Amino acid sequence: MNIETTTKQIITVDYGKSLEEMIAAGNYDWVNGNITAKKFSIEGTGNVQYEPKVFHFDRYISSEDAVAAIKADDRQNPWEPAKIEGLTAYGTKNPEEQRQYPIIGLGSVAEVGGDRGVPGLGRSGARRSLGLYWWGGGWGGRCRFLAVRNLPSAT
Repeated sequence: MNIETTTKQIITVDYGKSLEEMIAAGNYDWVNGNITAKKFSIEGTGNVQYEPKVFHFDRYISSEDAVAAIKADDRQNPWEPAKIEGLTAYGTKNPEEQRQYPIIGLGSVAEVGGDRGVPGLGRSGARRSLGLYWWGGGWGGRCRFLAVRNLPSAT
């Protein structure tokens, strides 16, 4: 497994914003119309800072195996697959990264058309997109997966 991190960074999720406002902050050229607050609920309060990490497995992998590998990476300070709010915060802070490869957030799953969909940052030509990808389809070696964890508390 390859794990990519550009630099140690922090992303901030403002839970006072609606999903629509979080998406608007990312200035995406296209957003899948099924990405709505009704399908992808946001739960949290205040401004929360997370440490993000992009996982790259460089092989075909199922969603279940990707989630298990993310959670097993650091059991002392565990990673969680990013939910939609973490994914949009990451896309807002790192707008060019999704032009290189798809970045999937396996932490938010919604039923769409009888299937399970997960949000992902991608591109179409030079256009940045926030799309839906199918949970059950598996992932090729090009895909990356965003994970987040809470920052350690100061004591």
